[in-house]
Amino acid sequence: MPFTDAPGFRMYYEVHGSGFPLLLINGLGSDHREWLYQLPAFARHFRVIAFDNRGAGESEVPPGPYTTAAMADDAAALLSRLGVTRAHVLGVSLGGMIAQEAALRHPERVERLVLACTGPGGSASERPSPEALAAFVRSAAGNREEELRRTIPYLYTERYCREDPEEIEAFVRRRLSVPVSAEGHAAQMAAAIAHSAGERLRGIRAPTLVIAGAADLLVPPGNSRRIAWLVPGAKLVLLPGAPHRLFAENAEAFNREVLAFFEATGRCES
Repeated sequence: MPFTDAPGFRMYYEVHGSGFPLLLINGLGSDHREWLYQLPAFARHFRVIAFDNRGAGESEVPPGPYTTAAMADDAAALLSRLGVTRAHVLGVSLGGMIAQEAALRHPERVERLVLACTGPGGSASERPSPEALAAFVRSAAGNREEELRRTIPYLYTERYCREDPEEIEAFVRRRLSVPVSAEGHAAQMAAAIAHSAGERLRGIRAPTLVIAGAADLLVPPGNSRRIAWLVPGAKLVLLPGAPHRLFAENAEAFNREVLAFFEATGRCES
């Protein structure tokens, strides 16, 4: 089980496949196991690096506050530890915010950038409904499973929950098997809420794909439109009817769009 202290705390990571490096950055309360729908497809073409952000999974929970900038520096420290000078970077949700900061703070490391189901933060952001935001607030004394299940309507579509209940239960089991502490969850959530890239996104120089679900109830797709408008030359893809966790519920379409985008560099091995 590979760990590194390079970011200043004990971080868990995994490497799969070979080829040009591809760094995957998780969302709120998530860990490396949530890439189960991507790893088989991506590892056929890339050296895929998946890790657990500070405060989640098997990584340590250093004291807060957390910021997306600091978490981007964590990711850069991991790349340095692995001897990776340049990589594609894909971030989802909170991970997409971290990826924005990585492209701005460490532009020399980012070959191509994918920002999925995420927002620019600050005044440029379209906020979720109060009900959606409240569903993700945790209590130190709360029932973890109950708290997790109340987020599901904002992560998946109603139809998917009805037609693929086994996938929903598998998601719940994964999250409960390595539970995120209330402290780590709160610190990550605070980082997401405080994220504010806004006009700075105009400074991103990496070719960028912005992808989201048109039916995302947690991070409204207007956020992706705003990011694509701000990032020079960005490509925008909105998957019809797809929810926040489009990389799970709509994995085939998501993977196809991402791989096609990376293939344009000539750095995607077949």
